[in-house]
Amino acid sequence: MVEIPIDQLEMLPPEYQQPYQQLKQRVEDLQETLIRSTDFSTLKIAIAALQTFFQTEIWNLSLQNLDPNLEHQVQSINVEIDKQLRLLNMDGLFLQAARQENTVKQRKQQASDRLLLLIQYCNGLLGRQ
Repeated sequence: MVEIPIDQLEMLPPEYQQPYQQLKQRVEDLQETLIRSTDFSTLKIAIAALQTFFQTEIWNLSLQNLDPNLEHQVQSINVEIDKQLRLLNMDGLFLQAARQENTVKQRKQQASDRLLLLIQYCNGLLGRQ
C-alpha cells in the first residue's frame, strides 16, 4: 500500500469538498450495510454503485485550479481510492463466495478495514484528521 501523508495534506478549497463529502457519506452507508447485511449480493451492488459514483463525480473532477502541489497530492489519493475501491469489489466477491462462518468474518473485517481507510482518505482531503 502506498503511504500518503494525510496529516500533511492541505485542505481542499470548498468548491472541491462536496464530492468528497458525498463519497465519505456513501462509504459510511456501505459500512453500515456491511455490518447489518447477510445478503452479500446487495453489498456487491452497493460497492458497484460506490465505484460508479467515484468514477463519475470525482475521478473526472478537474484539479487544474489547485496549487500544483495540492493537485499532485489529490491525484495520488484519487489513485489510491480507486485502487481500494477495486480491491473492495474483490472483497465483496470473496465474501459472496465464502461459506464458512470464520471465512465470512475474516472477509467482512477485511472489507471493513478497507472502508475505514477510504474514510481516512476523505477526512484527509476534507481537513478532518
